[in-house]
Amino acid sequence: MTIERASANAFQLVAVGANRLLRLLGDWQLGEQSLHDELAERLRVLIRTGALVPGSRLPSERALGAALGVSRNTVTKALDELRADGVVSSRQGDGTYVTVSRRRATSHGGDRLRSFGEQRVRDAIDLRSAALPGLPMVADEFNRVDGSRTRELVAGHGYLPAGLAELRLAIAAYYTDLGLPTAPEHILVTSGAQQALRLAAAAFISHGSTVLVEEPTFRGAIESLTALGARLVGVRSGPDGIDVDDLARQVVAHSPVLIVIQSTVHNPSGSVLDGFRRSRVASISTRHNVPVIDDATLADTVIDGERRPIPLAAGGQQILTVGSVSKSFWGGLRVGWLRAHPDLIAELTAVKGGEDLGTSVLAQIVAARLLGKIERARDERLSVLTERRALALAAIAEHLPDWTPHVPVGGGSLWIQLPEPDAPAFVQRAERNGVRLLPGPTFSVEDRLADFVRLSYANDPETTRTGIELLAATWNAMTD
Repeated sequence: MTIERASANAFQLVAVGANRLLRLLGDWQLGEQSLHDELAERLRVLIRTGALVPGSRLPSERALGAALGVSRNTVTKALDELRADGVVSSRQGDGTYVTVSRRRATSHGGDRLRSFGEQRVRDAIDLRSAALPGLPMVADEFNRVDGSRTRELVAGHGYLPAGLAELRLAIAAYYTDLGLPTAPEHILVTSGAQQALRLAAAAFISHGSTVLVEEPTFRGAIESLTALGARLVGVRSGPDGIDVDDLARQVVAHSPVLIVIQSTVHNPSGSVLDGFRRSRVASISTRHNVPVIDDATLADTVIDGERRPIPLAAGGQQILTVGSVSKSFWGGLRVGWLRAHPDLIAELTAVKGGEDLGTSVLAQIVAARLLGKIERARDERLSVLTERRALALAAIAEHLPDWTPHVPVGGGSLWIQLPEPDAPAFVQRAERNGVRLLPGPTFSVEDRLADFVRLSYANDPETTRTGIELLAATWNAMTD
């Protein structure tokens, strides 16, 4: 997004790229009205809620139509409705601008959680979310919660900003078992991994600070870091993980205050850093005195190779690790954590206490018990993911042979390169044909990667296969 100074207005003009506008639009095709009416209504909502602020310059009608996979005439009709309402205005040769907005935006992101929170208005196969279903052992542990222990905890105030003692001990044992000696003092329990990432990043970022992130990377990291005021610089990342040579160059060129990576099962590529690259990342961190946040929330979903790689933090004191039980056991527990130096943990505990006074105690009790069964959970994840990955790859090879999926080492999704950079438009067309997936720019810090899509195979295999067949029909109709 670029910022321009307006000559005739008191506010700044903000150029909104087509890919960013697609993320804000989200699921705009409800199938109840004509396409131009639905597009106009969704744009009204974005303007009314402040997601598109006054002065926002919309993409050209041609560019927006191409990105949406609709005709330019459809976009023109939608904007004509908004122009008639007085909420946008156009100047010949200059573009279309938002002129009013009723309230400030409540979200700075690209609606990455829409697949969880939206209302289902029609049947569609959703291949966007790679969230795995919970393991049966989670329900079993809820049923086995010790009544005497809960009575003991309920007798107290229940506010535990640093986390439940037995859970911190269990997390410490988890890392020690992986080859990273850890004490409870190294652990801060959080309400999910996203809170851990945000708390850790906020300790280093001030407005305008440069942060290096992988390109591509998890949308949640992009949103959290941007909301903190960081200036994000992308570092190439691929099937083998982050390009450590590019990382070294970017550190020298930009003097970042922080590096954020995913060493073990990267989202979206599914890569895992090998031992040599882990050593290089740790060495770069130490040599240039730059802290690293390693988001390892998917670490227990490794499919190929070493299933228990030594954590990146074993290589340096300035490496912080984000973890969670969401992918290992069940996302509904909402229990995550940060592993870092005890001094930083003490500081961030005070910050977290000011935010929420602590994470659900009952969920922490269950999480502590589950971590004692982590090997069984890894085995169950391995069995399911191995089968579903193989079926998804076979279906793509059969129905979409010109697509190039990166075979993930772990996780529940495929990062796929398309023969042509038409992912945003293709995703829009696919949704109209009843299947949803994510375009590459969702995972880019610069709205690039338009020749990639991410496809989840976390669903049951039959749903995934049917979705791929629908994608093939859409792709063939689009490229014929």
